[in-house]
Amino acid sequence: MTTKVVKSLKQITLFLMLCIGIMSCEKDIENVGVNLVENGVFDTQKYNSSVIAYNQNIIKRRANNLGEYLLGTYSNGDFGSLQASIITQLAPPNGFEGFGANPSIDAVILTLPYQATNNGLKSVEFPPSSEIYIDVPDLVLDSVWGNQNESYFLNVYRLETYLNTLDPSNPSEELDYFTNQTYNYNSSALYSELFTPSESDSIYIIERPEFLENSVIDKDTIRTFQNNSGTSNLLNLAKASDINSRLIPSIRLPLDKTFFTDNFLNNNNVLDEASFIEFFNGLVIEAMPNGNPAASIMSLDLSSQATNITIYYTNTDEGERTKQSVSFNFSGVTANTYTRDYSGSQAQPFLDNPNTLSGDERLYLHGAAGSIGLIDLFTLDNINELRNNDWLINEANLTFYVDQQNPMADFSIAPDQLFVYNYDENTYLKDIFSEGLTSFDGTLERDEDGNPYRYIINITDYISDVLNSDEPIEHSKLIVKVHNTSDTPIQTTTIDSEIGDYSWTPKGVVLFGNHTSNLEKRLKLEITYTEVN
Repeated sequence: MTTKVVKSLKQITLFLMLCIGIMSCEKDIENVGVNLVENGVFDTQKYNSSVIAYNQNIIKRRANNLGEYLLGTYSNGDFGSLQASIITQLAPPNGFEGFGANPSIDAVILTLPYQATNNGLKSVEFPPSSEIYIDVPDLVLDSVWGNQNESYFLNVYRLETYLNTLDPSNPSEELDYFTNQTYNYNSSALYSELFTPSESDSIYIIERPEFLENSVIDKDTIRTFQNNSGTSNLLNLAKASDINSRLIPSIRLPLDKTFFTDNFLNNNNVLDEASFIEFFNGLVIEAMPNGNPAASIMSLDLSSQATNITIYYTNTDEGERTKQSVSFNFSGVTANTYTRDYSGSQAQPFLDNPNTLSGDERLYLHGAAGSIGLIDLFTLDNINELRNNDWLINEANLTFYVDQQNPMADFSIAPDQLFVYNYDENTYLKDIFSEGLTSFDGTLERDEDGNPYRYIINITDYISDVLNSDEPIEHSKLIVKVHNTSDTPIQTTTIDSEIGDYSWTPKGVVLFGNHTSNLEKRLKLEITYTEVN
């Protein structure tokens, strides 16, 4: 039973005792409440269940139809290294009729908008040391983890694996792609350079040569900004404050013009989507370490219209030159690939040989295709004896303490929330629906110095149902994992919804397990209950 039931029983009992006291006239009214407590009608106590928790490595996750996609390379001593790359199909715009008369390509730009916060405008000296100041957007990149100042390689290749959208064995179902899949691609890179994430990547200059007697360069300024209908690319934007306030930074990679000149111009396969996907399978956007893998990894929202390849070209007709552009948006299949290597890390012995009998000393929880913790409740308890106690369950919490003494810890990647669900059924626990996400909790608590301290997850209603003496539910193993935004149920009325097999959160944390010698911070399930005497 839950706290709400207990409160109701207390109120009813008090009312009945008050009535009996008044009717019998054996005691003064002020003594009724005193005797109720002294007689021990309710006895509240705490019980710690014998929990066993151990690590489990995750080999793969679903990689397509995600809310966000990871790109970059990052490593630390706890979890090893993670490299995240992106594969994607492209599609021509509706009604595209080709490149027109005498086209020549000026530039081909791959654009990937960052996730960023725009704090308005700030004044900067431009050019440097000029004593001339201009207003520019005050941008801060969101969703970048690791050392943002370290560079890594970004390589772009032509994909040579055809990506089916439907499952060939069951054409009525979409085909799932997984994070450990490999793909064929043309080894001639369309782009390969060192890359460092930067919030100042908000402007790109397109140079369009004018074929006159004197070599003249016509320049277009490309900026990406958020307007009321989404994200767009604009040419030659004025420096108006209302435009600058909505600018968002973007990764812009100049691709090989020769390839697109040879393969796209005068090619009818670029005119409709079906023919185009057959002709051009898509792109591989690969992140590779530059000697030091401890760089950074970021999460990108690839759903906006500004995520594309834009071909800037010029038509020449009777000496008159016309500037043009056409964008091929990400479409069809987009998926992540994760390359993990935890060899030599602190997590490796726990992931290779988890102690499934008595539990692990520490739990290494890592998002994306990382690692989780499995929890056995009541393993050494007599569950039937506990049920026969007929307790009124006031509260039941799982408390996870962060290993703050870990010399390898990178607290900057500690997740803001953990998530627990039913392992056997792969479903949500009842508390999410009956008490709400706020009461379910699992959010990170910090100590007085601001360091990650612990996570508490409330599973009161689940434990009440397990220990119900009349119609108990079968208790199962639980999973604890790094919370992903997709873990939040869309509907709050359906209890049997399955948990999605995907994650794009690369955060991680090391927790004390049930087998640690640190008794004070050992993982525990604490049950507060009331007995009616």
